[in-house]
Amino acid sequence: MLHRPSLNFLCNFSLKKHDDSKIKRSLGFKNNKNILFLEIVILLFFSAYFFSVSQAMEEESIGDPMGMFNSAYSIENLRGDTQVLYKYWSLENGNVLKVNIINPTSIPSDKIDIIKYVLLSTKKIHVEDSLLGRGPNDSFSDYYEGWKGALHAASLKETKYPIPTDFQIVDSKTSEGDIVIILSNVKDSSGNTGYTKSVLEGNKIVKSFITIYDIRSLSNNQLETIARHELGHAIGLAHSTANEDLMAPVIDMTFPYISECNVEAVVDLYNADSDGSMTCKK
Repeated sequence: MLHRPSLNFLCNFSLKKHDDSKIKRSLGFKNNKNILFLEIVILLFFSAYFFSVSQAMEEESIGDPMGMFNSAYSIENLRGDTQVLYKYWSLENGNVLKVNIINPTSIPSDKIDIIKYVLLSTKKIHVEDSLLGRGPNDSFSDYYEGWKGALHAASLKETKYPIPTDFQIVDSKTSEGDIVIILSNVKDSSGNTGYTKSVLEGNKIVKSFITIYDIRSLSNNQLETIARHELGHAIGLAHSTANEDLMAPVIDMTFPYISECNVEAVVDLYNADSDGSMTCKK
């Protein structure tokens, strides 16, 4: 919480702290009335200054009540410098992705449970498109709270490469696993709340590292949304140009769920015929 400076603190800037006759003469003050007048002027100046500063700090700390969060991701190729326009997992152990949540800062277990929920939930939300400005009153879309549900929906369509449909949680302090999620209390110097780095061999993802920053300051809803977004990168999705989409580079908290468009993008990726972009139907 921000605290404005007290009156006692401001009074310490008065000339009483330096009540020396030489100082008085050098400043041109010959009596106590002049000194008192200067003290009042100083007091009013510092009161106005610190009040304006603290008000500005308070306004900045409030920000957008819905919340907007930056995200970043990168791709590292193991072979050559070829620009990869699509990427996918080709797993030796079937359709299961092993996920390791590394918690070096002793984050409370409820935060870990939130990430597991984003991974394993199959809950689906049926929403009228008009409520989100995406269609008429009589049309509806499905949204998913977890990637297991979304990937299962994507897997119903035939693709060239099998779509991962399940996650296995790995309990290890090392980097074991296909996707390694690192929870950090450190703030990112670039202002990102999440960062995903995928390592590729050809067009195949062989490892993904997710870092979620400053995790203790995040609410449960914020953590859930950021984890959902970063896992989208780890599965193979890039950033969306739709500002309201879960995969937008600046994450909007208004309706941060996995959309039918995200599911279609996964199908496109695992068909290995993506040109790096797609147009959503809604």
